[in-house]
Amino acid sequence: MGSWKNGQPKTVKGSDGSWYCSLSELAGKIKVNRDTISLHLKNEGHYRKNGITYRFFEGQQADDTDDGQQADTYHNDPEYEEFLKAKEIQAAPFEKYEFKAVSKHKGSTRYAIALFSDAHIEETVKPESVLGKNEYNLDIAKKRIERYFVNLVNCINEDKVNSLIFASLGDTISSYLFEEHQQCNMKTPIEAIIIAQNLIFTGLSYICENTNLDKFLFIGIVGNHGRTTKKIQHANGFKMNYEWLMYQNIKQQCEAAKLPIEFNIPESEIALLDTNDNKRFIFCHGFQIKGGGNGTVCGIYPSLNRLSMKWGTTFAQNKIFLGHFHSCTAITNAMVNGSIIGYNAFALTNGMPYEVPAQMYIVYDTNMGELLTRKIYCS
Repeated sequence: MGSWKNGQPKTVKGSDGSWYCSLSELAGKIKVNRDTISLHLKNEGHYRKNGITYRFFEGQQADDTDDGQQADTYHNDPEYEEFLKAKEIQAAPFEKYEFKAVSKHKGSTRYAIALFSDAHIEETVKPESVLGKNEYNLDIAKKRIERYFVNLVNCINEDKVNSLIFASLGDTISSYLFEEHQQCNMKTPIEAIIIAQNLIFTGLSYICENTNLDKFLFIGIVGNHGRTTKKIQHANGFKMNYEWLMYQNIKQQCEAAKLPIEFNIPESEIALLDTNDNKRFIFCHGFQIKGGGNGTVCGIYPSLNRLSMKWGTTFAQNKIFLGHFHSCTAITNAMVNGSIIGYNAFALTNGMPYEVPAQMYIVYDTNMGELLTRKIYCS
């Protein structure tokens, strides 16, 4: 029978016949951390080192010649009791609950906001100018815009969207804003704006033909590239911008084609929209934000928050949607759109992060609020 020490039964036995009154004693003998031994005993029922297996053991109920393989009666050690409980839980069968299908909230509808901006369709990006990170020309622009509208339709249908707010936020063309555009662009501003309006009209038609929307709203905001003036003019900037003319042409063409689209083309730098679920959104291009650091989204956070607070005192908006910075991101009070042109020499020179060409998209439920935010990739 197992011997006693100081009137107490030995609690740990080795397969070599050794006995230990506590885990601390064993740990000191074999020079192993006590917690390591304890963890193994709890999870596995034994600890093995140098060919010797150590187990919890109640010595008075087994013979000293026990080889450690037979079923032992273990001492009432708290750690071993914890091990037994864990094993009991592990062996317990799973209980399968019955889930009942949850019906849709009464009166709930879904609407999506799809952003479209910064296509710069006639601008050229040669791979050599960006170390192979991107290539862009008019043919690639057409393919990326086509892919955008196809992917957008897929999202609308998969997300079961009832209404769509399509916000074109400007810089569809690059125009002759900088001298290098006059030297490198593939088309003049007038030629480019004609191509751009055809592409957008085709995309809007594709949405109408391949979805079952109850409502379709188009918002047209002018950017800073399409202007015909040297500096941005605020009071009449819309009149001095190729994109405002483009939006008017698209509206007339959609009406002639009897497409079920409502238009909001503001004579202002921003559009204000109130929704049926008591939300208010502001749409702008983004040139209103000053102090954007090196142009990255991280650099615009402070300025964006300041502008949001300033507009908030007047308009009490829930979120601002903008483009201009070519970098997809979403924060509580704003959503910044990406670009279709993608990485160019300007981005490389200013240390901007590389991003795959993409546009932002967000879905709201009129009862639950914001459901999801995602990127719609264009390449």
